[in-house]
Amino acid sequence: MTSKSSKRFGKDNLSELVRKFSKNDVIAEIEKEFQTKTGRTLPLSVIDDNSFIKRVRLPETTVEQVAKSINEKGLWNPLVVRPSGGHYELILGRKRFYGAKKAGLASVNCVMADVGDEETLLMLLADTRDQRNGNVVEMALVYQALIQKFNYSPQTLANLSHQSRSQVANTMRILKLPDHIITDICLDKLSYGHAKAIASLSDEEIERVCELIHKEHLSVRDTEVLAKQYASLPQVAETEAEALKKVLGAAAVADRRTSISISFETPEEKNAFVEKLLGKK
Repeated sequence: MTSKSSKRFGKDNLSELVRKFSKNDVIAEIEKEFQTKTGRTLPLSVIDDNSFIKRVRLPETTVEQVAKSINEKGLWNPLVVRPSGGHYELILGRKRFYGAKKAGLASVNCVMADVGDEETLLMLLADTRDQRNGNVVEMALVYQALIQKFNYSPQTLANLSHQSRSQVANTMRILKLPDHIITDICLDKLSYGHAKAIASLSDEEIERVCELIHKEHLSVRDTEVLAKQYASLPQVAETEAEALKKVLGAAAVADRRTSISISFETPEEKNAFVEKLLGKK
């Protein structure tokens, strides 16, 4: 059984891995390398989704399009897998994997990659990076795993992904969003721009803003403006509460929409306030 730890390609060190995987065409090179090896036909039932990115759902329309293409033209490239216990774990070809299942194939051609977790993650990163419509959640999960398992720095991730450190940080912030929002991003129901704009809000605020995004068809720019307004509300509310307490002589909280809540420590204080409000002595 192949270990899933940190087995490397040959004796490459970190700097060599970074140089290799920062290339634009590294996946094409890897697939070409693997395709020179003897492939194996494996039942789909013994191939498991990649453990690092299995939470990333694919849009059903994408899977259906791939399935249609497979039915018409066949599986154009083998999947790249690695041994995992009595099964095999998918590394490259996730859309083809789900498309083949949708198309009703019982088995597919695969090539074996005798690699550990680190190389698997680097292959996933390069593949996602170089896709025309790479999934931002997948990239974020790969970043997270490389940091947690192999202590990659944000700068190293930036070099590998051809992004700035701030872009890497913004991508990873997506993982702090509620699970169903992350699913919406995966399924193209919410764009990365929208997600980035709301990532710093509270869960309650995120729900409110997302509802407006879908209901009002807000652009990313509109969402950014709205998110900034929400982000500034707590400080405004505290200022209002202090002012109201001075004027009313009671604890008052202005909510984030159109009402004010006033609370009293005793019923007598409430009665006294009402009498004062009505002009009674």
